[in-house]
Formats: sequence, structure tokens, C-alpha cells
Amino acid sequence: MEEHDLILRLKAGDRQALEALIDRYTHYCGAVAARALGPCPSREDLEEVAADAFLALWRGREGLDPDRPLRPWLAVTARNLALDRLRARRETQELSPCLPDARPGPEELAERQALHDQLRRLVEGLEEPDRTLFLRYYYEEEPLYQVASRLGMNLSTAKTRLARGRKRLKQALTGPGGMQYVKPHP
Repeated sequence: MEEHDLILRLKAGDRQALEALIDRYTHYCGAVAARALGPCPSREDLEEVAADAFLALWRGREGLDPDRPLRPWLAVTARNLALDRLRARRETQELSPCLPDARPGPEELAERQALHDQLRRLVEGLEEPDRTLFLRYYYEEEPLYQVASRLGMNLSTAKTRLARGRKRLKQALTGPGGMQYVKPHP
């Protein structure tokens, strides 16, 4: 029987026309679903996508045009259903209980604390007004223009002093006698 006649019968609610279309296009819908689902789709997934595509065909039968081929409609429907199935699987996929712990371990915490202590000693060893400039700007997080004003210097001088101080601190931390695990930044 011609596809045109099957679509007309389907639109009229003939279940035998649906069965004939299922027989004709099940393999095709499965192939479209297999391509959309990716490598090694399960047989159950393929069957469910094909079944859902024919259910959608039955439910949307009134909107079908008997003069247009049915394969493109089935292909788009099967592909979209397969992609919906993939999305749903991704959204509900459980996390592995063996995920690595991203928190730092005791060694790393000890190294960080040692670095922090050494840096604090180095900053406290700076001469005035650099020590106050560093403490207020980096530790107390005061705005630089405010710190500079309170110390009686202009903003560009404060920036220059901070840059020179950072360079000295970096050399002290990464040079001979510095922390072994501190990596110098380029």
C-alpha cells in the first residue's frame, strides 16, 4: 500500500495503518535513534525511542500532510526523542562515591601555614613606611589611595613602594634560604 494512502487512513484513526507504518519504519527509526544515542546504545533504548516515535505519530496524526513523505518527520521525531533521552540520563546520573577530595591535606596545610608565617615575618621586617603600607593594604584591605593619604605620600609613590616591596619579598621567598616549595612566578 502507498504511504499516501496509509497516512490518509492513519488520519482517519485506522490502527491497521499505524501497524503497517510501524512494520515499514521501525528499523529506520531505530537506525536514526542509534546514530543520535552515540556508540553502543542499548537495545532497550532503541526500542523505546522507536515506540515513542510511533506514539507521537499516532497522537499527531491529524497534522500530517499525506502529500509529504513520512520518513523526514519520523527521523526528526526519533532524533529528538533520542536526544531527550540522553539529556535525561545526564541530568539524573549519579556521582561516583570515589570522587577525589579537593580539600588540602595536612602536608599542604602545614606548608601554607609555614609560608604564611614566613611572609608575615618578612613583611613585619620591612622598614617604615613600607611595613605599614603592606599591612594596611594587603592584610587590612584598605584602599591604596586611603593608605597613601594617611601615610602622607601620593598614590604613585605608594604603588612604586608596593612594587619594590613585592619584588624584595619574592626574592626572599624564592631565593636561597627561602621556602623550598614556593614556586617563583614568571
